[in-house]
Order: sequence, then structure tokens, then C-alpha cells
Amino acid sequence: MKTALNKIYHHRYYPVLLLGVHLAIFGFVVFFIDYFSQNEIKNLLKKWVPWNLKLNFLLIMAGIGVCYQGLLNIVKELWNKKGIFLLALVIFAFSAAAFVAPRTHRIFYDEDIYANIGQNIALTGETGFCNYGTFEYDEYYPHWTTYNKEPSGWPYLISLVFKLLGTNELYAFVLNNLIFSASVLVAFFIAWYLLADYFAAFLSGLAFALIPHNLIWANTASAEPSAAFFSGLTVLLLVVFFRTGKDRHLFVLAVTIPFACQIRPESMLILFFSITAFAVFSPKTLASRKVWTYAVLITAMLIPLFLHFYAAAGHSWGAEGPKFSLSFLENNLRINGLYYLDNKAFPAIFTALAVIGLFRARCVLKWRLMLLFWFLLFWGIFLFFYAGSYHYGADVRFALLSFMPLALLAGMGGSFIRDKIMTVGQKSGQAATINPHTAICLIILVMFFAFVEFLPLIRRVGQEAWGARYDHNIAIKFAEKIPRRSIVLTHNPSMFLLWGQNAIQAYAGLENPEIIEYLMEKYQGRVYFHYNYWCNTESAYNQRLCRGIKKKYRLDKIAGASEQNYEYVLYKMSLKE
Repeated sequence: MKTALNKIYHHRYYPVLLLGVHLAIFGFVVFFIDYFSQNEIKNLLKKWVPWNLKLNFLLIMAGIGVCYQGLLNIVKELWNKKGIFLLALVIFAFSAAAFVAPRTHRIFYDEDIYANIGQNIALTGETGFCNYGTFEYDEYYPHWTTYNKEPSGWPYLISLVFKLLGTNELYAFVLNNLIFSASVLVAFFIAWYLLADYFAAFLSGLAFALIPHNLIWANTASAEPSAAFFSGLTVLLLVVFFRTGKDRHLFVLAVTIPFACQIRPESMLILFFSITAFAVFSPKTLASRKVWTYAVLITAMLIPLFLHFYAAAGHSWGAEGPKFSLSFLENNLRINGLYYLDNKAFPAIFTALAVIGLFRARCVLKWRLMLLFWFLLFWGIFLFFYAGSYHYGADVRFALLSFMPLALLAGMGGSFIRDKIMTVGQKSGQAATINPHTAICLIILVMFFAFVEFLPLIRRVGQEAWGARYDHNIAIKFAEKIPRRSIVLTHNPSMFLLWGQNAIQAYAGLENPEIIEYLMEKYQGRVYFHYNYWCNTESAYNQRLCRGIKKKYRLDKIAGASEQNYEYVLYKMSLKE
């Protein structure tokens, strides 16, 4: 078998066969788009996506197993004082994210949706958030599921934890703490492989760990920390492959790229970055049959994502007008550019170090420019997005994907300054060097001093989404007041389902009254209405819905709370005679 495959691989018509396979994959995608409607594709993807992600993740694990000898060599090389310092940095990053930044949701109610999708993947093997779900003696039944407009990579990672430990909202937060800590390691190793300079690598990891919004969002259940991690991991694998040229490293890269692309919609840009990197550093390899053979694996694994983009096309994304437009450029450029310079939310000293690293670091110019390109890709994409401003709600989270290349350049800049400090005071052609440990400690102290200025920002929950946050917190207390065998009508079934409470979308109260009657009988009258955040907003639809439920059913108040002018109430429902 091996000999036969080897003959096929080296046959002169093999490139033609490869081209045919790629065209067949393209034709397969076109066929689905042409033959099936968007809703039909969404229903197909509910089952297809989890299986694709499962296979993709298993291939990544297999790739890591293939590279075990290289990983052991790294451990041996760092089995010393340098390794202890690196471990201390990772522990610091985890601790700062988990215990300094507040553990709270910051995108309501998207983070509940991500976790609920993870719950559905873990328990049913289907992706999508649930609008009507019940538990029958701990057996979960998602009756109505809706395919989400965003890729399912992050919910799939949550599902792995839920499978191992059970469903608990806390696990999504801890998972992000761990992913952020792993990202510090990724930043360290990228710089280490590029420069072979431990100090520059350590500073890169430290800079990444000290970026305020990195810490803030690492203690949420949002998708951005994992998007940043997998983008960085892809770049690390690119660097390793360009150094070694080994097939096993190319294999790990090939199976990591499609997973990295499926975390957030903009994560797809890492594929474009990878192609550009091959064109810059190894153009002959890019044209080789080996790379195009592995590219078949990449494109095949990305088929569900291509179909996802088609199925999600036309979604409003919360915008009544255009989602991408040149009209947003001026405002977003001003705000998102000043973000890195005005020292209000991002340490300006890190930006200064990154600029020094870009122009003066010992790293080859091509890689410095590629790091700049990496930053510009994930920073620039949001300049044209209607919600791309870092001052637009909680959308500063979009900055997270730009932080790692900046941290790498900052680490290189710090290393350059160390080298200069150590040769200060040259007289008569003889260098009066400063102790290297003194220079190192001085630079690290300056970075920590800059970081301390942002601790109030990191510790602050803030007024952003106060109404939804209070709704989420009080809803947990509401859920504790009702019997386990009961059901809640709410605008946000995802969060109740995560707590193990039966829930159904509030609109069912008016649009599906027969189901409410059935639930009244099934749960012996223990049906509740959650008067929540959405009932307090100025949305005409939501206000009309909440008023309609109050008018249609008899409601008895079980518990209530208020915050500012918002009222939150849990009612017990019954049918009017």
C-alpha cells in the first residue's frame, strides 16, 4: 500500500490529480449552495459541524503525538532556571486573569449562547442554541434549536470540558483562563524560535500577559481569547515548519489552520496570513506537491465553514444598514488608532517597544514585516465594520486578535534596549558594560510599573451592559426559588438551560399558546414568566411581547428586584378562565 501511494505521489500526473481534487471540493461546495436553501444547509450543519470539529481536533492531537520527541526536547532544554521563570510567568498570567480581573460576562447574552451551544454539542452532538429545552430526570432534550450565525469552534472547546466535568457555566470561564495562559506560552515560543533569545521571548510573553484587555476578557466566556490563541499557534507552527521543513510539522500546521479558522468569522484571515507567509519565506515549497497535498486536508476540513458563511449571509448582525462600509473608516481609524497611543486602555510603553522592535530588533526584516502584517490584518478588518470601533459597546474585544504580534515586537524592542543599556558608557573605545541582570530587571520593572497604572481598569466591572448583567445575576436567584420540575418563559433560555432549568422562548406565550397549555398540564401549573432585561428596553417588539403575556395570562409575582429604572420579576403563570 505504501509503495503504491508513493508511486502515485511521484507520478508526473499527480499535480493534475491534485488540481482535480481541489476542483471537486470547490464543486461540492457550489453544489450544496445551488441545491439546498440556506435553512436546509443550516439544518445539515447542525450535525456536520460538530463531527468535523471533532475530527479536526483529533487530528491536532494526533499531530502533537507525532511531534512528541520535539516537545520532549523542549522540556529538556527548559528543565532549568529559565524554565522555572517561564512557568512562573504562566502561573502569573493565569492568576491575574482568574483572580484580578472580575469573573463576569461582558457580552450579553452571547456568552450564554456559546456555552449553551457547547452544552448541546456535548449532550446531543448537534450545534445550535436552544430556544426550548427540558430535562427529564437529568436527560436533556433540546426541542427547538437555532443554528448560530458565528462559527462553532469556541463552543466545541467548551463542549469538551462539559463532557469531561459536566455542564457548569464556571468551566467556560476557567477554560478561557487556561487558554490565555497557553497564549503566553505561544508568544514566548514564537519569539524564541525567531530570535533564539530567551530574554526577548520572555518579554514577549510578559507583554502579552500584561495587556489590560487581555486579562479582562480572559475572565469571560467570550470567543476572542481562543481566537487569539489559535491564530498565534498557527503562526508558531509556521515558524517551526520554515525552520525544519519536516513533514510532521507541516501536518500539524495543516490540521491546525482549519480549526483556527472556525473560532470567529475574522479568524479566516489566518489562512490568508499563512499563504502569504509561504509566499514570502518558502515560495518553492508553496508550489510543491507536498504542500498542495496537505492543502487538500485544509480545504476539506473547511467545507462546513464555507457553507456556514453562505448560510449566515444576510444576517443583520444588529445593523439596519450596511455592515461593512468605507463610511466607518474615518471614525474607527481615529478611535482604534489612538487606542494604542493614548495610554488610556493600552500601555503606550508597549506600543513604543513594538515600534523599536519593528525597526531595530535583531530578527530578520521579513519576519518583522510579517508580524506587522499580522497586526494590520486583524486590526484593519474592523476599521470598515459598523461595530468595529473599540469604543462601541464591548467591541474592544476585537482588539484581542491584534495583541500577540504587538507583544512579540515589544519583546524584541525590549531585548534591543537591553543590549544598548549593557554597552552604555563607552569611553576610549572600551565598553563599560552594565550587569546584564540589572538591565533585564530594569526593563521588566518599567513594564510592570506601566501595567500597575491599569489595575483599576482591570478590576472594574464597569457600567457597560449593567441592565443585562443585573438581569443575569438576579435570574440565578430566581431559578433557585422554583421547583426543579418546572419551566420558565424567558427571552434568554440559554442561561436557564445552563443552570439545569427547563426553559422556553418568551414568544411561545403568544405564538404557541397550545404548547403553554401542554406545559401547564405537564408541570402541574409550575410554569413561570421571567420579566427580564428585554422587557425593559425601548424595543417595541419586546415591550409588546411582554405586555401581551401579561394580558393573556394570569401572573402571580414570586420574586422581584430592580436596578435603576429597570424591573426584574419572576411570575407564576396560569390560564385565565
